[in-house]
Amino acid sequence: MNKEFEEKGYKLIELNLGYEDLIAKSFEECVRTYKFQPIQDVVVSCKSMDIYMEYLTALIHREYLTSIIEKETDLKLIPTYCYARKYFQGSILNSHTDRSAGEITISYCISGPEWEINMGDNTLITKIGNAVIYKGCEILHGRSKPSSGEVIQVFSHWVISDGAKSNRAYDNGKNRKFYKGD
Repeated sequence: MNKEFEEKGYKLIELNLGYEDLIAKSFEECVRTYKFQPIQDVVVSCKSMDIYMEYLTALIHREYLTSIIEKETDLKLIPTYCYARKYFQGSILNSHTDRSAGEITISYCISGPEWEINMGDNTLITKIGNAVIYKGCEILHGRSKPSSGEVIQVFSHWVISDGAKSNRAYDNGKNRKFYKGD
């Protein structure tokens, strides 16, 4: 396993996929088309908008991110699920850990201003073009400083292929057809 990732349980990386603007536009198109409305999530201080397995985000998760995150962590991973979330100005993300299908997680900014993220006792800055990889089920993470504007983050999740949570692969099979094509 990557030494920095293993020791800290997280790692900030430059991602710069080049699709950030396109993902943000796809997210907003889904909001318009399906008339999504902000909802209150238990971990966000004010209403936010989540789109689970948004098609473009899921394709990028499957086709690009898995191999990148495997290289960054030196782990063999199985995808579970992804989603995009729009936070509004003043949002705070309460500290939490992820459910078991989020053993390895990335959070990457595709739209909006820089925003601090707390990883345990440490604070990192996320901005368009970078991402935080972290052990989602182990590392307490959140955003205690309110966002200074609207921010869209994409969250992609994996389990370690030979790990204790591997039975959560494809989000307990719910997304198997999309990821495996069967």
